[in-house]
Order: sequence, then C-alpha cells, then structure tokens
Amino acid sequence: MIFDRTVHESFLKAFPEKVGAMLDTLKGHIDKGRDSLEEDTVHDIRVWSRRLSEALSIGAILIDRKPSRSLKMLSALRTSLGRLRDNHVQRSLAIEYGIEGLPEQLEAKDERLAAQASRSLVEFDMERLERDFLHFHRELIVVCDDGNLLGRNTERISGRIEKRYSSVGKSFARSDPADFTTLHNSRISIKKLRYTLETLDGYIGLDGGTLALLKKIQDRLGKVQDLTVLLKTIGKLVNKGRLSVPVETFQRISIDRHMLVSEFLEGWRDELAVIGRFIEEPATNQYERKDKDRGNFRSGVTEKFSDGTIEKILFLASEKGLSYRGVVAYLKENPAICDRLGIEGLPSYQTLARRAGRLGKRKKTGG
Repeated sequence: MIFDRTVHESFLKAFPEKVGAMLDTLKGHIDKGRDSLEEDTVHDIRVWSRRLSEALSIGAILIDRKPSRSLKMLSALRTSLGRLRDNHVQRSLAIEYGIEGLPEQLEAKDERLAAQASRSLVEFDMERLERDFLHFHRELIVVCDDGNLLGRNTERISGRIEKRYSSVGKSFARSDPADFTTLHNSRISIKKLRYTLETLDGYIGLDGGTLALLKKIQDRLGKVQDLTVLLKTIGKLVNKGRLSVPVETFQRISIDRHMLVSEFLEGWRDELAVIGRFIEEPATNQYERKDKDRGNFRSGVTEKFSDGTIEKILFLASEKGLSYRGVVAYLKENPAICDRLGIEGLPSYQTLARRAGRLGKRKKTGG
C-alpha cells in the first residue's frame, strides 16, 4: 500500500469531486432503469449505489457527520433491486440444473418483483439525495482541502481499512461449513473490504492482483449463497407440493455447493495473508520483494516466475507424488487449482527442475 503524504494529500483534495462523479453516474443508471429495467441496468444501479454509499461513509469519518438519510435511501433501493436480481439468478440456475417447472414459477414471480423494483426507481427521491449531498459535499471539500487536517484524515482512513480487514479475518475464522449463515456473513465482510479499497484506489495504490483476489473470494462465496438460496427455494416448493425434483438433482446442487465451500475453507488463510501484506507493507517494499524474489543471483537476470510460484508448484508435486513433468501437466488440466493457489502461468518442467535446484529442493527421483 502507498504510504506517501503527497499522494494522500492529492487524493483527498480530489476526493469530493470523485464522490460527486459517483453520484452523477448513479443518477444516469437510475434514469436508464426507469426507462427499461434490464438485468445489466439492475446490476449497475446496485454496484454504483454501493460505491456511493462507501464513499459517503468514508467522507463521514472525515467530517464527523454521517449522512444517515442518504445511506438509508440507497440501502432501500438496493434491497428492492436485490430481490429482482436474486430471482434472475435463481431462474438461471434452475435452467442450468434442468429443474422442470421451476423456471416458469420464478418467471411469474419475476413480473411482480420487476413491478416493485420499477416503482422503487420511480419513487426514489433523487432531488432529496442531491440536496443532502450538496451540504455534505461542501463540508467534505473544506476538510479534504485543509492541509492541517491531513494527519488526522490519513489516520482515520487507515482505521477504516484496518477495521474492514479485521472484520474479514474474524468472519472467515468463524465460517462453519454446517452453518451457511456464517459463510454469508463472510461474503458480506469481504465485499465491504473490496468496496473500501476500490473507493480508495488512488490513495492506497490498489493493484490488479489484489483486486482480482478480492473479487475471486467474493464471487466464490456469492455462488455458495446462490446455491443455498436455490436449495431453500426447492425445499419450500416441494413441501408445498408445487414442485417435484429428482433426488439426484438435489444431490448435485449440494455437492457443487460443498465443493465451493471446501475451496474457500482450504484457501482463505493464504488468500487473506496476501491481502494483509498489501495493506501492511509499503508499496516500494512490495515491488522490491517481488523483484528480489524473481532475481537470479548468478546471472542477474529477472526470472519470469517468482520463487513463491515455484515453491507452490514444488509443494503440490511433493504432496501428489508427481514428477516435474507430471505436476505441470496436472496443473494444465486443472486450472481451478492454479486460480486457488494464485499461480499465473506455468513454467516448463525443465524450468521447474532448474529452479528447484537453485532453491535446493531438487527431487531425488523423477523429474
């Protein structure tokens, strides 16, 4: 993360304008949604509503005043559109798993939810939101433009980031595969951290790798939640006699959900550690560590694959009892494992053997 006074000061001076641009973007999506409530539009309104809410919340800790009414308005809008979005997802999953009769029932429900969402957009008081924002914006400009408050402002922003990260760690540690509420809470916590870091991208120097990792964790837990809701929907309709689902289909959905949960539980500590290093280490140290990690001490040439990547592959080879050639082939056939381990690109087995020798981890047999 960037720990530079000049960068922070520049970001804060531009922050009020950035928040204003978010409001304008959201307004454009809402206007579009009032004309035609397509799935992409629903998605865009919810995303930009969250982004604006997070920016307002960060602004609130700087000016010591929470824009409660604006945050409640945005939350209510997301909730209304969220029901429609969830129904869209459930219908898509019902089609994917071939559950006869369910897509039609969800389509009928979709009409009612779409009408509610449209009414929410029509009734959304944009003028009130803009009036409230005008006062908030003026206060924010004064606070962000005051160089004497820079130290206080950076301290408060750091506290916001640390609180979000700590919340993720606590919720992940409480995750129970037998209690899907805990997994849902983990999804919410990682989503909040992601939006905080995205909002502060220029302040912290958010890199693509960290952002991609945040998104991957959130998407994985999101899929768990979607399948959990699908199973609950099926169960209710079956109990009411409105749906008949083969046991095999129910088991298939349960197995898919279990696999996603297993991937999360196996990888979250390592993934969270990567995010933690980004937050805690100065950006220069991160780049120096990466360069040092890839440097060949004999030739001075920068290696294409870091020591960390090589060590991950070697550990997998040892765990699976595979040769250098075998582990490379195995990873090529299983890209999901590469994603989970954070491996971007694979070395040839010859390169793997050479780097294993350099690291003092050459296999005694095979290779």
